[in-house]
Amino acid sequence: MKELTLTPIKKPDIPVEAEVISPDKVAGKNLDQVKKLPVYVGNTRLSLGDYFKVEGETAEKASEQAIIVAGDAGKVKYIGTGMTGGRVLVEGCSGMHVGAQMEGGELIVTGSASDWAGAEMKGGLLRIHGDAGSQLGAAYRGSPEGMTGGCIVIGGSAGPEAGSFMRRGMIVVKGDVGPFAGVHMNGGEIFVFGRAARRMGAEAKGNGGFIACMGEIEALLPTYVHDTTYTPSFMRLYMRRLRDQLGLEEAGEFIDAPFRRYRGDAAVGGNAEILVADKQ
Repeated sequence: MKELTLTPIKKPDIPVEAEVISPDKVAGKNLDQVKKLPVYVGNTRLSLGDYFKVEGETAEKASEQAIIVAGDAGKVKYIGTGMTGGRVLVEGCSGMHVGAQMEGGELIVTGSASDWAGAEMKGGLLRIHGDAGSQLGAAYRGSPEGMTGGCIVIGGSAGPEAGSFMRRGMIVVKGDVGPFAGVHMNGGEIFVFGRAARRMGAEAKGNGGFIACMGEIEALLPTYVHDTTYTPSFMRLYMRRLRDQLGLEEAGEFIDAPFRRYRGDAAVGGNAEILVADKQ
């Protein structure tokens, strides 16, 4: 895999929209062409080379391209948007919409990410070592579908509305999640190892989707009803995958754990499940 290194040369006063920081956008181009790729600051069109020092090599195919953002990109939006393959590493924080609508490949942020990370994601792996803002893996306003595939792993906490309108895929949060996690959820899986805030699973319909909580829950909606406490065999498979493939050692503690199962949201006739680890 060939590596292209982008080193920030100045810190913008307002966010830079740089969806060109993607293996799909740079593959097949030479360094001069990469430097001239368009970015937007407000309503002004500039070049990638105006904000980044561009070094390294480019590949012919996106699947063979690695991009390293060697520095903080907290004010750079849309990194990795729509990428279909390859690898992007952000050595620091990233701005809004990182990994939005990505279809494949791997995107790693060693710091934290702002809002809309992995929005409407379709495939691939998005791993954020720090915290994520609101609307993680969510649907954009007015869209009926949020995340439909892929996997998001958050090493810290996530803000409100994580997994909003989720249809497929997996979200794993090692820390806490804000209110309305899994709102309008209709498929997919959300795993929360920290504290889950109020209104989790609001208006979720089910379709095989569930939210698994290994930590404290602030409050469950009254439209979720407890129906059993059991040790689901499928949870053993998930926990082994989280531990062995995604490196979440904490998951190993819950391989044989019993879970309290709550079904809802009855307010919309849903059959979604919230599974709460029974620590008694």
